[in-house]
Amino acid sequence: MRRKDREVLGDENIAKIIEQCTTCHVAMTDDADASMPYVIPLSFGYNLNSGVLELYFHCAHVGKKLDCIRKNPNVAFSMCVENRIEIHEDIYCKSGRFYASVVGQGKAEIVEDVTEKCRGLSLLMERQAANSAQGSQSTSSAHSTQSTSPHKFEFTPEQAATVTVFKITSTNFTGKAKNDKAQKC
Repeated sequence: MRRKDREVLGDENIAKIIEQCTTCHVAMTDDADASMPYVIPLSFGYNLNSGVLELYFHCAHVGKKLDCIRKNPNVAFSMCVENRIEIHEDIYCKSGRFYASVVGQGKAEIVEDVTEKCRGLSLLMERQAANSAQGSQSTSSAHSTQSTSPHKFEFTPEQAATVTVFKITSTNFTGKAKNDKAQKC
């Protein structure tokens, strides 16, 4: 990372950024044309522990992203929290947005194990519920390395069978932030 002054280190600090993100953009190789990238925004659940980030997603049983993953499981991802913009009237080049982001690369795989599939769906749903609750209240900081939701969601194997779950496992990710002293990222 070129701007070491903006680097965010440690699972707990990176989790604080992830907790504020509502969408993860996943980039993969297009299954129809390997010379073209394919990127898609997705809702996600996650687990971050000892430098290993697992991102969980759900989708229909068929589709382009699954075709891409089956052909080439190497993916990249990006998520970002955008905060206020600061305009410097005297020197516009010093203007900019305060933000926090997590980007990385990893391997995607379709989750076949029913227990893990149910766990991934639970993590995803708990994040969506937590984001819904945060949207209705003013929050300035995130919680722990996993979403804190007012509800616990448990899925049965029958419910999990109605969707496909895939996960990205990454040990190659970084956090970056341009913080505003009045606004915590």
